[in-house]
Amino acid sequence: MPFVRSSSAVAALVLLSGSALPAAAIQLTPHRATYEISLDGTKPANRVAGAEGRIVYEMRGNPCAGYSVQLRQNTDLLTEGGRVNSAVSTATWEDGEGNAYRFRVTNTLNGETPDEADGVAERRDGRLVVKATKPEQDERQLGSNIMLPTQHVLRLIAAAEKGDSVLDAKVFDGSPDAKKVYDTLSVIGRGVSDAKGLEDAATTADLAGRTRYPVTISYYERGATSQTPDYIISFDMFDNGVSRNLKLDYGEFALRGKLTSYEALPKEECAK
Repeated sequence: MPFVRSSSAVAALVLLSGSALPAAAIQLTPHRATYEISLDGTKPANRVAGAEGRIVYEMRGNPCAGYSVQLRQNTDLLTEGGRVNSAVSTATWEDGEGNAYRFRVTNTLNGETPDEADGVAERRDGRLVVKATKPEQDERQLGSNIMLPTQHVLRLIAAAEKGDSVLDAKVFDGSPDAKKVYDTLSVIGRGVSDAKGLEDAATTADLAGRTRYPVTISYYERGATSQTPDYIISFDMFDNGVSRNLKLDYGEFALRGKLTSYEALPKEECAK
């Protein structure tokens, strides 16, 4: 899985997914994972005194059928001005080659009219072309060498398994406005497989004994002049695409996501 995003600085989770990789060595596990959200007490928070909520992430598919991801994040922030609720929902599908992508993103603050992004993306002559229906009818070329979400996850795992410590990538996932491309810098740590410090949910089923890698991804809006990232996501990434120990840093405050439940979903056989 991989990870999290923000729209209007109130926590929108966006998981990375993957692209075509040589051979089919990397197998993403279809799964459903739930994370309990809290305010990260290790980082000083401006105007935010507390946070609670939940993230539910579900991924299905394989390289033949493509990968579908559904994500729901509901967060309550206790601020100086009162309680703020952010409800984020994403539904995406990406083909196994990383050449086609469908996305729908909804972000609602305090139950008001939601911000929405909806559209499709496909590669034409190596360039990513996006047709959006929301927030407005639009078609635009975003350029070449842009990764899609599942494509990015697979590249991260491949880099981690090779022992690479850094991965630069341009990434498009549709949020928040069906237009933005982010320049990302991922820092990848050494893999470990012991159970020290793991939640119970991270030691069950097919996660038991799996190698995991600490990953930190900084997101920069493409073309922006600021050297400060828009947000930073940290997590432990298992070699099958499952994540734990989330940290979502939005600058003025940060959230933690604790893995509270994990379920491996049925796998569909793929001939690739």
